[in-house]
Order: sequence, then structure tokens, then C-alpha cells
Amino acid sequence: MGKEDPLDMALPDDEASGDDYDRDEDFDGDYRKGCGLELKGTEELAMDYAVFGRYVQSGSENGKPKYLGPKTEGCRPAIAFVVGGDGKPTWWVYDASGGECFYAESNDDLPPRTGWRKEYADEDLEVTLEGGAEPGKQSSACPDADRPRSRSPRREKCPW
Repeated sequence: MGKEDPLDMALPDDEASGDDYDRDEDFDGDYRKGCGLELKGTEELAMDYAVFGRYVQSGSENGKPKYLGPKTEGCRPAIAFVVGGDGKPTWWVYDASGGECFYAESNDDLPPRTGWRKEYADEDLEVTLEGGAEPGKQSSACPDADRPRSRSPRREKCPW
């Protein structure tokens, strides 16, 4: 009998070891930590677009923050700012393959909370970006960033 296949070996138990979360090459930052945005939509839209969920900042694009969403099929959807060929400042929600899903025309530093549309549509969609900018208000994706956070005590490792 030969050497054991590394893929069949048990994963390390120590907390210092990395996992796939730590090796996400597309993500520049800590996906589980810090402030973020939550993209919410109707059940019908969720069946057509795999873009809903938590987004966190990962770098910037065109002078505004870029946000990456939940990993789908090895890639992440994104929310990014662009200035289109028509000169209009626009925030776009891109699916995991880079396809355009929804847009909102805005030049705010954060993507808007509401006002999202499909391309060539005349009506706003039932899409909300929790933590997004609201018209006429100074906003931050991290409203409680300076607030001290409590930490739960560490639990013992599972005995089995």
C-alpha cells in the first residue's frame, strides 16, 4: 500500500492554520470582519440573479470603493462605480461572471440604498442596499466603526 493521498488526510485542528477563507485570491481584505453592505431583493429577483447577500469593501475602482459579495461558483459578484460612455456616474451590481445586473445613477461615495434598475427598464426594482447612501444624508458603510465591540469568551474545542 502506498502513501496516503493528501486529500484524504484529516484537516489540522489548530486555529492558526488557514482555510479556504484565508486563501481567497480575489478578495483583498477580511470578508467576515468589518463593515459591509447587504444587498436584498425579492424572491423572484433572487431566483434570476445570484447576487444577493453581504458585500464588503475590497479596494477601489474609478475613485470609489469596490465591494465584493458572496462567493458563487468560485467567483464573487461585485458592486462598482463607473462613468459610462454617456458621462453619467453609475453604480453597477455585477454577477459572478462580470455580467451587468442592476444599476443606479449616482455620484455618491457609497452605492445608493434604493433606485436600482435593470438596464433599459423605466421602473425601480425592489432592491435595497442596506448600508448604502441615502439621498441628502451623510452616510458611511460603517456607522458604528468607532464603537468598542464586546467579545464573547472563547469556547473549548469540541471533544470529538
